[in-house]
This record gives sequence, structure tokens and C-alpha cells, in this order.
Amino acid sequence: MPQPVAPSPPLEPAAPEAITASSAPEPAAPEPVPPPPTPVPDIGEFVTLINGYRAENSLGPLVTSPALTQAAQWMSEDMAANGYLSHTDSLGRDNLGRLAAFGYDCTAYNTWCGENLAAGTATARETLDVWRNSAGHNDLLLKADFVALGVGCAHNQDSTYGWYWVLDLGGQTP
Repeated sequence: MPQPVAPSPPLEPAAPEAITASSAPEPAAPEPVPPPPTPVPDIGEFVTLINGYRAENSLGPLVTSPALTQAAQWMSEDMAANGYLSHTDSLGRDNLGRLAAFGYDCTAYNTWCGENLAAGTATARETLDVWRNSAGHNDLLLKADFVALGVGCAHNQDSTYGWYWVLDLGGQTP
């Protein structure tokens, strides 16, 4: 005959673990999400648009000059960084002095030079449209004496205009 089994003594409940602020890991703060990068306009597309416009007006294409391009890019970045729109840069140079500093000396070359500026337009097409609709800017775009160009574009969301565009033009090939 089976023998009765004595009941087991009741189990003591386990003491809960104490969790203190110093022993619990802090939840990690979420990493800030950076703003999406500002798309950089395609400068080659802009040159194609400018040369297409010149072709529509029976003018030859402009060739890209490294010196004019460097001067234009520097100027667009300077305007974006300092929030201004002017042919006089933050160092006090006009466009001829700036071009000479970048190796394109209009006076020494005894040639034509010009500069178009725009601000607040986000695309090459918008910028070209602004220049086409301004008599002085359009005259430079369609000046037959120009054979070389340099284009610069810079963006600074915290600046006065956001986008800054520069077109430097020269009458001598690079």
C-alpha cells in the first residue's frame, strides 16, 4: 500500500532584485538625424545649357577654363559663407582682381572678361532663366568675344539667399 507523502514546506518567495538608477543601464539617447545632404547641381549640365543658349543665338560654345572655374567656385563659396551678393568679394577684390589671383589675368591677356552672379535660385535652369531675362546678364551670355567660362555654385542654408551662382567669362582660351 502506498505511503502518504508529507507535503513539502512552502517555498519562500525570492526577494525581488533591487534596481537602482546607478545600476540600471541608461537607455541610449537616439542619434540626431542629420539633415539630408543638399544636392549639388550638375555644373556640366549648366555649361551645356549655357552653350545651348549660345547656339540658339548662332554663337560658338564656350570652353571650360580651370582658372575661371576655380575663381567662380571660390566666389560662390565666399558669398555663401558670408551671406552677400556682390561683384566685390570679402577680400575687397573686384572680379578682375579675383580672376587675376586665380591665374586668369584679363589685363595681361588684353582680353574681355565678365561675370554674372545669381542668388536664391536652386537649379541651373532657373539661374539661366534669370540671366536670360536680365538685359545686362543676357548681353554677357551672348557676347561673341567670350570663348571661355568657369561656373561655380555653393549652398548655405543659413545664409541670406541659400544658393549662390557665379559665371566667369573670358575672351582667351585657357
